[in-house]
Amino acid sequence: MSATLALTLSFLTVDTNIDKRGKTTTHEVIAYTTTVIPYDTIQACANAKEEYQLAVGAYQMFKRPTRIIGAICNDSKTGVVE
Repeated sequence: MSATLALTLSFLTVDTNIDKRGKTTTHEVIAYTTTVIPYDTIQACANAKEEYQLAVGAYQMFKRPTRIIGAICNDSKTGVVE
């Protein structure tokens, strides 16, 4: 594997708290997640980045607000960053 995609997403989720009396409160919070996905080539990484952008857009329309904060392809052999 010579290329990696560093993908960071933000999404809206619900945080639930239960106090000592058993009272439940919920509120919406923005959560973040980051992952690094290996690819054989920088081109495969660039193609995957476009597919993730389409998938996040579709998910956002049907489920909850989601944004791609960062999607960076890095080729470890050549040092190319896209």
